This record gives sequence, C-alpha cells and structure tokens, in this order.
Amino acid sequence: MNEIKDCIDALLAAVQNSEEYQEFEKYRDLLKENPELMDRVNAFRGNNFRLQNEANRDELFRGTEQLNRESRELRRDPLVNAFLDAELALCKLMQKICRTLTEGIDLDIPEL
Repeated sequence: MNEIKDCIDALLAAVQNSEEYQEFEKYRDLLKENPELMDRVNAFRGNNFRLQNEANRDELFRGTEQLNRESRELRRDPLVNAFLDAELALCKLMQKICRTLTEGIDLDIPEL
C-alpha cells in the first residue's frame, strides 16, 4: 500500500506542477480579486455541474439554453474566458488520468 500511496503523491505533485494546473491557479487567483465576478462564475459553474449530473430530459434542454446564455455573457470578459478555458484543460487532464487508470486495470467485467 505504501508504494501506491507514494505513486499517488507523485501523481498529485505532477498534476500540481502541470501547465494546466498552473494556468488554472493563475486565472483563479486573478478572478478572486473581483469577488462579485468570482461569485457569478462560481454560480455558473455550480449550475453547469448540477445540470450535467442531476437534470432530467425535460430540464436538460431548458437548462442548456440558460447556461449557454450565461456562458456567452460571462465569456465576454477575457479573464473569465481564460479561467473557464484553463478549468476545462485541467478537467480534461484529470479525465485522461482517470481513463488511463481505468483502462489499465482489468476487472474482467462482463458485458451486458
């Protein structure tokens, strides 16, 4: 178990030192200098997360339209746009890590 913990710690350090994470932190820190704008961005991010994870089919269309409007408005601000792009790049990195780990472990799960 210690070997796995050491590897996880090394992976965490690698992610924290990655360009994706550094960019995310940089723009997050800049955005925090404007608390009102940060609150708006965080509300948008929360709504986006909830829509992707909790919405039923009827809510999905309405919610997507609303989020698209909010996104267009928020992304007019170059700082917000850079932050959201950096967040997306970091999320893609995390997805790639998770996908690589999952694909590398043969759980021999039967197909349905």
